Amino acid sequence: MLRALAPKASMILLVMTVAAPARAQVPDPEARPTRGVHVAGAARAGDADATSIATNPAQLGLLPAGGLSLAENYGDHQAALAGQGTALFAAAPALHGGLGMSLGYARSSPRLGVDGHGTFQLAYALRFGSATALGASWTHVWGGHWAGTDTFDLGASHRFGRWVALGLVVEDVGAPSLARSASFVGASLPRLWAGELVVRPLRTDRLEIAVGAAHAEGDQWRWIVPRARVAGRVARGLRIFADGETLPRGGQLAFASGADYQAELGLALDFDHFGVTASGRGAFPGAGGGDASGDGGLVLRFEGLRREPLATGGGVVTRVKLDGAGDERAYVALVRRLRALALDPGVAAVLLHVESDGIGLGRIEELRELVASLRAHGKKVYAYAEYPSTRDYYLATACDGILMHPAGGLSLTGFAQTVTFYKRAMDTLGVHVDLVRIAEYKGAMEPFVFEGPTAPVSANRNDLLDDVWKRLVATIARTRGGDEMKARALVDRGLFTPEEARDAGLIDAVADADGVEAFLGRALGRAHVTIRDPDGAPLSEPWPSRRVAVILAEGTIVDGESRHMPFGLGTMAGSDTLVAALDACAKDASVGAVVLRVNSPGGSAFASDVIARAIIKVRQAGKPVVVSMGDLAASGGYYIAAPGDAILAEPSTVSGSIGIFAYKVDVQKLLGTLGVGTETYRRGAHADYLSPYRPWTPEELQISFDKIRHLYDLFLSTVVEGRKSRGLTRARVDEIGRGHVWTGAEAQSLGLVDRMGGLSDAIDLAASLGRVPVNRDGFPTLAVLPREKGGLAELLGALSVEAKTDDRSAFEELMRARIEALGGPALRLLAPLLLGKGEGVEARLPYDLELR
Repeated sequence: MLRALAPKASMILLVMTVAAPARAQVPDPEARPTRGVHVAGAARAGDADATSIATNPAQLGLLPAGGLSLAENYGDHQAALAGQGTALFAAAPALHGGLGMSLGYARSSPRLGVDGHGTFQLAYALRFGSATALGASWTHVWGGHWAGTDTFDLGASHRFGRWVALGLVVEDVGAPSLARSASFVGASLPRLWAGELVVRPLRTDRLEIAVGAAHAEGDQWRWIVPRARVAGRVARGLRIFADGETLPRGGQLAFASGADYQAELGLALDFDHFGVTASGRGAFPGAGGGDASGDGGLVLRFEGLRREPLATGGGVVTRVKLDGAGDERAYVALVRRLRALALDPGVAAVLLHVESDGIGLGRIEELRELVASLRAHGKKVYAYAEYPSTRDYYLATACDGILMHPAGGLSLTGFAQTVTFYKRAMDTLGVHVDLVRIAEYKGAMEPFVFEGPTAPVSANRNDLLDDVWKRLVATIARTRGGDEMKARALVDRGLFTPEEARDAGLIDAVADADGVEAFLGRALGRAHVTIRDPDGAPLSEPWPSRRVAVILAEGTIVDGESRHMPFGLGTMAGSDTLVAALDACAKDASVGAVVLRVNSPGGSAFASDVIARAIIKVRQAGKPVVVSMGDLAASGGYYIAAPGDAILAEPSTVSGSIGIFAYKVDVQKLLGTLGVGTETYRRGAHADYLSPYRPWTPEELQISFDKIRHLYDLFLSTVVEGRKSRGLTRARVDEIGRGHVWTGAEAQSLGLVDRMGGLSDAIDLAASLGRVPVNRDGFPTLAVLPREKGGLAELLGALSVEAKTDDRSAFEELMRARIEALGGPALRLLAPLLLGKGEGVEARLPYDLELR
């Protein structure tokens, strides 16, 4: 078929300029008065864009982004080719699928019996999963004999992984008829059944082969119209295509001797969000004489999708800010953005605004690794800040250069933890807390029970600070010159004006916005540089097949649903929400592997156990689970991490804390002071066991300890089973457990963590273990779960997500300040316990262990 078309295709560009009469061709069942303008390079399956409304409405359900297209097809008025005219197409993803519309005018094709007419088309497609869609469209016709006609099309589209796609369409489903002039030729339109099968042998758009066919209902099946198409990407931003079809003649088979042919040859140029497609199309009569005729097509595409551009300037500096990245969902997007920049040939350098409010040391170290990856790919990376903290400066030292605003200042003061003890205040108020714990390092509730820290907890805190401190000092000495003694002296000095920081060798330049551009121009050897924000539009990727699911376990682990708390009180990771996401991954055939992203101090012991069991089920379903630890993944956060196939952490990640505690608050004395009395009637010695109006009895303290001992044993069993490949025995886990907190570096040496690495590394490992293919940005297709929900709770929770300072409301800032003044760490600790379900049995860290 293709060999037969090849010599004829070379005639197309010639016949486009030749206007010569030809014999009437056998009617094409696809040339009908309800159709609009022919779209160059159009397909019924595979890639989708705004013009899909003209070929298969179901394709709108697979749109990766919105778009606008203008199509023009023009040639000899007497050409035996339908679809000459002009049309505008618009489409966008919406309502769990896609919406589209088109408006066009098709000129008359006398030789095919089609009058000039206008069309207005609306379409909607519903998406099922990541690869299937069903769609429908309504078309209204005006002008010509069919003016006022309304007709409908139905379509289906499915992608079988990255190899094969199938599209099926039924046009003119209602078989409209022309009541005004029944004598008119073609006064009724039979349904048209059409389909196309697309194959990508290389699993990308580098080569695409398609075969299809169309058949008008009521015709003999021997009159089927077959079509073949081949397309390929021959260079960056340049694609070519050719297609052809053969029409039945005189009742013969389509491929019979003397059959008529149509063919199209064209190319598509991509310029990021803009593209141009041009083609030449020809009609080639078979036996019976007549001249060939042709036309040309042009499509202008404006897309929300980012395609690989034909050419890049290579001199762009991309600005990346960390605003809002304290939220894990936003942090995933940041990681992917930095990975994509490393592979973007149009980016010469990255200007990283390093102020990182809401990001802890674990994620700072992840970002340092991503900066190193950018530099390894030949990108220059420069840090810019106004008032950088120690954590911000730690990130900045990974860059090629550091710049600071003239009015700013560097606070290189080191790290500090402040623990506030409430015991004497609670005694004064008449509030008592009963506490049982396993074991001596489990210090979360010490501020409510003791007047100062116990020796084991105090020693553990100092060990953590020592480990992180040594890493900071060594990094400053290595990256900014000098030895560790000099670096310690600089940190002990602490506060620097921009000029002082430059003179001390801590930064490279002091510059405002204009000065930054001048500095980058000199550094890159360019007279002028363009600084732009990163393009957040989706990339044009191969058809998604298997995916990696990234499940976010962020915040305090609680029983029930996940939710955000307003005014900086934190986030709750609900067991019901996380288990539902894990169960969905276990059942979803498109999910090839799971990354469990843990950024949690722990929480409910029961909820942690439930989540851990759900992770085991995912592994039993044959799907690898890779755990990525963020700033915190300790206590209950480690509980849910232990069943993973592999655990990755950063050197300064706070982890471990394998332990349990239970507590009860007694406010009887406080109520008495206020003149409030209570009387409890009970049947059963411990019916009011959890009552806030009395303390636990010695017997109940023992009952509580037995209860947490049981949960601690479950915790140990989960860790031993998950870490058996590292040779950890039950006795060894108990030895390094007992509530002891470790940094990620220490945890690796103990066998609690497999390797150092961030979220990006975890996704890479999961894709490798699950054999999930990767895309242009080096990442596999991701599904970030649990999906965001709307509603008032989420609206209030959004207030706790870090954003630009000047975007925060004065009310929110006031409330955050008041909460912090009233005892922020205590309130952040107690809020999930008071608002969540459960009986106060916890596996969690104190909030004041976060390193600032």
